[in-house]
Amino acid sequence: MDKTSIIKLKESIPTTSMKIIDLYNKIDNDLLDTKPNYQRKLVWKKQHKFAFIDTILLNLPFPEVYIASSEIDVDKMIATEVVVDGQQRLTTIVDYIKGEGDFIKQKKVKNFNDLDPTDKKSFLNYKVSVRDLKDIGEEVIKEIFQRINSTEYSLNSVEKNNALFGDGEIAMFCKQLVDRDYKVSLDQTDIIIDSKLRLTINDFFDSNKIFTENDKKRMYDFQYLMLITSTILEGQYFGRSSKVEEYLEKFNSVFDDYEKVLSLLVKSIETIKKLDFPLKSYWFNKANIFTLLVEISKVEDSKLDIKVLERELLGLEDKVDVYFTAEEEEELNDISEDEKRYFEVARHGSHEKASREHRGKVIERILSISLQGVTEGELESKNINYLELNKIDFSVLIPTKTGLAKSIMDAVTDVRDFLHRNGIHDYSSQKLGPTNKIKLKCLFDHEHKTVESEISLYRSNSRGDYRIWFKGINEFINADEKLALVVREGIINVLNLSKTDYTV
Repeated sequence: MDKTSIIKLKESIPTTSMKIIDLYNKIDNDLLDTKPNYQRKLVWKKQHKFAFIDTILLNLPFPEVYIASSEIDVDKMIATEVVVDGQQRLTTIVDYIKGEGDFIKQKKVKNFNDLDPTDKKSFLNYKVSVRDLKDIGEEVIKEIFQRINSTEYSLNSVEKNNALFGDGEIAMFCKQLVDRDYKVSLDQTDIIIDSKLRLTINDFFDSNKIFTENDKKRMYDFQYLMLITSTILEGQYFGRSSKVEEYLEKFNSVFDDYEKVLSLLVKSIETIKKLDFPLKSYWFNKANIFTLLVEISKVEDSKLDIKVLERELLGLEDKVDVYFTAEEEEELNDISEDEKRYFEVARHGSHEKASREHRGKVIERILSISLQGVTEGELESKNINYLELNKIDFSVLIPTKTGLAKSIMDAVTDVRDFLHRNGIHDYSSQKLGPTNKIKLKCLFDHEHKTVESEISLYRSNSRGDYRIWFKGINEFINADEKLALVVREGIINVLNLSKTDYTV
């Protein structure tokens, strides 16, 4: 109804009292319709219903109910009415008296049939405050309904969903995942997440600063977890938040699949933690981490080669820097069209279905490579076996084409651990930027000749990425060949496992 067409009522609607037994008989005889077409669908869950019935049993008051005349059957001399506001309260009362719905085999409140006669009478004689709108007209009734149930105009869609479904099972599940201070009990929900698992998830999002304080204030962290949960349940990507409200409503009262979602989410988080990305990593962008969490949940983590996954993701990250800083078109020759599009949709955080599907396709391809594991040539295998048999501590690096062209090489987790283990360098205590770069002597060992060179160890100024570079490396190795780092007399020796036989 347009505001300009609202007609002022002649007088306010007075409150009257009706006994529960009278309201019950009206509903049971189809004289009072609790589900007119403008009413919301039921959103109360069993905990709400038990608490509401307990309120009546204790003779405590609850908010008034609105009803209105619907139609009169002049032949049968029967007048019917509709519930304008109070659908959930009245439906709960009927279910309780009949012992139906959530009142079957429950032990939270005493069943109606188990009440002694005095308490039954007290319950049925409980007086409900009712405002009878009488024959006020359907348009005015709808206007009143909207005003009674309106939320603040400033609420965003997330907050409106929270106002409507915030106490629902799936909503409370997601709130536990993002808010370490959110307290729940079995009086509120059937889902109490194990404290250790909950802490794992809470810490992951907090320690990597996925959400800003404003995100939390506006409940975007809750929306984000609802989006991940809904995507896992749906089994495919969808546009924006089109399925979130559907799942909020579907799993409002019962969410039996929560253990499956929780298990998959924890699995994805544990896998990402193994990659040990820096705090400001490209992969902690909301769009990127969303895609990683969803795609990793689809694969068997025990078959993933973490070293390959780390190398592939860092390789893609190196390309994004080239893509957005390149001055010549030739610099983009090694970046595929799929990768270029990924960078664009991830940068803008596009929520469209096609964008999410594309990001998923690129990450799925990387995961597929990681599932295949490390491939080694005959000479590489021979050299690695020799190092292992002789108990020589070593770490492997595989330069990419982009890295060699742009003098970028990622110090992957295995390399960082190796350097720290051998007392060479500790990246965790290193400050960012070129002024904090560490330079050390190193030796290239190729074809049984050694050439002195220099190694640079640093962290990028923007994201804190772990970097390593060897002066003159392009003359020593080609892209995708394997080099090994070993320490002899406190000096790093660089071996080309793909070209030199170190067993002779």
